[in-house]
Amino acid sequence: MMMPAEELFSPPVELTVFSGPLDLLLHLIRKNEVSIYDIPIFSICDQFNAHLRSMQELDLDVAGEFLWMASWLLHLKSKMLLPTVAEGEEDPRDELVERLLAYRRVKELASFLYDTDTVRRCLWTPTLKTAFETGEEPELDWADVDLRLLAETYLSVMQRFASAHPAPLQVLPLRYNVQQKMQDIYSRVLEDGLVPLLRHLHSRSDPEEIAAVMVATLELVRLRGVFAEQRMAFAEIYLRPGDQQLTSTQMLHEEIPSDT
Repeated sequence: MMMPAEELFSPPVELTVFSGPLDLLLHLIRKNEVSIYDIPIFSICDQFNAHLRSMQELDLDVAGEFLWMASWLLHLKSKMLLPTVAEGEEDPRDELVERLLAYRRVKELASFLYDTDTVRRCLWTPTLKTAFETGEEPELDWADVDLRLLAETYLSVMQRFASAHPAPLQVLPLRYNVQQKMQDIYSRVLEDGLVPLLRHLHSRSDPEEIAAVMVATLELVRLRGVFAEQRMAFAEIYLRPGDQQLTSTQMLHEEIPSDT
């Protein structure tokens, strides 16, 4: 059985740390592939508030500027519901668009400066001690500079930096509940008496659901709620009722004593 709709469509847990509410808004705009000049306030506002709820559930500090932005988006959402008085009336989203454009320009410039500084840090500075000791500026003959070697050095530096700074990981929520799968399998075994496990797995196409079914089956076998039998190698695995009568509470919380 799949998770409830409100959990299924909740935003995934993202390890990326947003530097501010405008950074989160730009992320949502890129994720939804919409134009920054025509922001769908209704969906963006809902997704923004969903991210705030996720941050609170993860015990992350939600700064006041995030809450202020959430209230502003709700205000824009309410204004978008009002009928337009005049055709040439100013769009209530204009101020938000201007702030996002200004923030994006600053962010792109900061990223360019950061990359430039990173390249400079990875390059080795030539040591010309004799020239510096005499106070004379070293003169480089640009005719002797090998552009191909310079380009190869630059690419090597960027590759080392990329390998040392991998992309951030993303942890997505599980879409299938192991405890629920345990209850489904246990109920089917009690009802049918004999359940072919491999045939049941082959009827599923989602790898996550197959993994959840396997974990649930192993847990039921450990609790002796069902027994697994296989007559020969690579043959069908049949599940039949075990010698323990399990309740929903036992499958969720309690441990079955090993001596029973």
